[in-house]
Amino acid sequence: MTLALIAGSGDLPLQIIKSCQKQNTYLIVIGFESQIHLNEMNVPYAQFSLGSIGKILAHLKKHNIKQIVFAGNIKRPSLKELQVDWVGAKWLQKLSLKAMKGDDALLSGILKLLENEGFEILKPSDFLDNLMLPTGTLTKASPTPDDCLDIDRGVQILKTLSALDVGQSIIVQQGLVLGIEAIEGTKALIERSALLKRPGSGGVLIKMSKTGQNKKIDLPTIGPKTIQDVKKAGLVGIAAEANVTQVIDYEQTIKLADEMGLFIVEIKNG
Repeated sequence: MTLALIAGSGDLPLQIIKSCQKQNTYLIVIGFESQIHLNEMNVPYAQFSLGSIGKILAHLKKHNIKQIVFAGNIKRPSLKELQVDWVGAKWLQKLSLKAMKGDDALLSGILKLLENEGFEILKPSDFLDNLMLPTGTLTKASPTPDDCLDIDRGVQILKTLSALDVGQSIIVQQGLVLGIEAIEGTKALIERSALLKRPGSGGVLIKMSKTGQNKKIDLPTIGPKTIQDVKKAGLVGIAAEANVTQVIDYEQTIKLADEMGLFIVEIKNG
């Protein structure tokens, strides 16, 4: 297998690198300026600006790459910040209005263009066992009836926003929406919502995919750091879509949630 990892920030790229190293998979890593943090593993990688599409394609073809996996968070720049080369300009023209819409429309368009170039796009779960959130209640703690009402409210709101390609996460407490994830990411959402938390119990982080979302990139993700952030914010648990949400370091995530008295429970997006 000749594989390229398009790596953003976070722990998921590191997990994939470790898996490939164990399996002796030939891997090259591509990162974007100011958006990749792999120093702790001392992994060699090529770094490009987000708009250098021509250089990236040439690099992939130079290494005879046939398959690509995306992992980690990549911050989307504004069109003014995105300095594209001539190939990037052609791609933007082909993406047309998708570049002005939500992240999922844009990412799906980019994946289609890569497939047209002859690349196969793989999923992180193709390399990592136990990456996807299973069904059921996964922790010793369970949501209370009030928590379940908050979860139901959050699910309905995310479903409503889904058609607009906005938001994978929401925080609800006592029926009140404390925050909805926009471009800032889950960590910033949790920190912002902590300032708005009402007196008393409750507060649930709800995560689910958007309608029609491509399941190969930018999926809802939780991990040990999410658990720590949720606890610090005074929330009581996480409800996430089963078989879609990625769980980084599953065993450690569940263990930490149990130690902190938080619940993790599945939700269905049907």
